[in-house]
Amino acid sequence: MGVAEKGGNALRKLKSAAQKRASSLPAGNLINAVVDQVNQFETGIKQTVDGVQDKVKGLQANLLKMYQANKELEQENREMSKAMVGLEKENAHLTMKPDRTQMELDVMKAKLENIGKLVSGYEESIAAVTRSPKPKRK
Repeated sequence: MGVAEKGGNALRKLKSAAQKRASSLPAGNLINAVVDQVNQFETGIKQTVDGVQDKVKGLQANLLKMYQANKELEQENREMSKAMVGLEKENAHLTMKPDRTQMELDVMKAKLENIGKLVSGYEESIAAVTRSPKPKRK
């Protein structure tokens, strides 16, 4: 039994005893008035406690909603983080692809230049061969 219950029981017993004896005492009306005021005070306290309990229940409900919303946000954050990692990998791949393509293009340009030099060399050789005087046949 809690302190409040013990106090409430003691107060009820005290009020009951006071009201029983009040009728036989000269200040009985005064005692009854005090008991009525104590009853009103007790009713006010009960209403206040009930109001506080309602507020606490409301706060608990709001806290539960906030907790659930937080869990949902954490889950969404984890999913978004996974998606972000995937997008970063894809971005890295796409960023490297033009670099790789540029390197391949540079290699092909170098090969083309070498082929051009070879062709030029062959053309010069052919020109040199065709320019040289042919011995005449007799």
